[in-house]
Amino acid sequence: MNTAQALLPWYWRSRPLKNHTGSEIFNSLFRRSNTLAVLLESPSNCTTQPQLSRYSICAGSPRIINNKPQLWTPKIGDIFPFLNSLSQQTLVTDTPDLPFTGGWLGWLGYDTAWEIEKLPYLKRDNLPFPVAFWYEPANFAVLDHQQQTLWLATTSPKELDQLELQLESPPPKITQIETPRNSPQIGLQDFRFLTSQTDYQNAVRQAKKYIAAGDIFQTNLSARFQLTTHSSSWQIYRTLQQINPSPFASYWQTPWGSMISCSPERLVQLDQHLAQTRPIAGTKPRGTTPQQDQENAQALLASSKDCSEHIMLVDLERNDLGRVCEWGSVEVDELLTIEYYSHVMHLVSNVKGKLDPKYNSIDLLRSMFPGGTITGCPKVRCLEIIEELEPLRRNLFYGSCGYLDWRGHLDLNILIRTLLYHPHSTTSKATVWGQVGAGIVADSDPEAEWYESLDKAKAQLAALNY
Repeated sequence: MNTAQALLPWYWRSRPLKNHTGSEIFNSLFRRSNTLAVLLESPSNCTTQPQLSRYSICAGSPRIINNKPQLWTPKIGDIFPFLNSLSQQTLVTDTPDLPFTGGWLGWLGYDTAWEIEKLPYLKRDNLPFPVAFWYEPANFAVLDHQQQTLWLATTSPKELDQLELQLESPPPKITQIETPRNSPQIGLQDFRFLTSQTDYQNAVRQAKKYIAAGDIFQTNLSARFQLTTHSSSWQIYRTLQQINPSPFASYWQTPWGSMISCSPERLVQLDQHLAQTRPIAGTKPRGTTPQQDQENAQALLASSKDCSEHIMLVDLERNDLGRVCEWGSVEVDELLTIEYYSHVMHLVSNVKGKLDPKYNSIDLLRSMFPGGTITGCPKVRCLEIIEELEPLRRNLFYGSCGYLDWRGHLDLNILIRTLLYHPHSTTSKATVWGQVGAGIVADSDPEAEWYESLDKAKAQLAALNY
């Protein structure tokens, strides 16, 4: 790629959003007519985290330049040089004041860490998704839920008219899908964990030995589950987003299958030189009544195990930000906030800093990746221990997805609460994988950590249970 080249401009048009959701606009514009389509969705009616839920982005197929689709799957060793080559491109045109005004959408699987650190290769990766995938969309839309404005961007003016025609009929409202609790798992077959409870608990015990020996302070251990379903990936995403609305949700319709994520956690955002990360560590199940909810929240805040683990990870994120931010600019502006989701509540903090001018957005991403909350502290030793104790390579799970804007802005989540969906070539069935885990510290109870992991899987399994 010629890194000095200028991006082709996009043509812009705005219209009233009329309270439509990201899913509705995506369904009308891109999902049905594009082999490759992406939705980065925030809940449009979010009241608990409005600052995280202002914008949604959706996009269709890649641009074609010189008969080549602008789509790439760089291998480990080439990923960050490739992203740097993207970030050096320029765009000579006026654009609206939005966080994403053109550029690239993509993901970095957890295994991208092998490009950053020298790590052992001990386990196999049996998933059919590339570790890194980025593309430049030909057409996209940005939804401003706060201003109730829908921005359309296309490669040619004629395509703007086509998108307008697609929106002339109001997008079909996505109706609530009833998911009965405690119902039999209709359409869900061959469900199994690829790590047994016994093996997981033994891994927790081994991690505690590393903690006692002083190798690490805390680590995250996860378990993968697998099942077969007749449901479509879009149906699963819609249901999961209704059950568990999340500010960093996304749906990826790709040649390899679909990625379905209702992540509540931001890895890193960069906007106007302000870098932010939003670590989550500490989980309790939701109560069945408001009083139980309040009691569980108080118990979470009173838990010395959860709070000390959380603050340690906040310090890790401060250190990661501090490596590329101006001296003295890194601060914690939210500490130990409770955020509520459908089946669990979390301890959440926010850390921010001003990016040092000698670094760019890719330097920032490299410094933060992978997120400390899903590795542990210290990060490099935890990466080695996870590779030893988990039975399979993580692939995309616990990596990140999001956007890189041509101006250097970026916003990426952490791929938790995520399902990978791979359709069978000869039947109407598909295989689905998910992965859940817990933070392990010196006084962790192995059985309790197993059941905390199961709590995190409940929303995903409920979305498959209809």
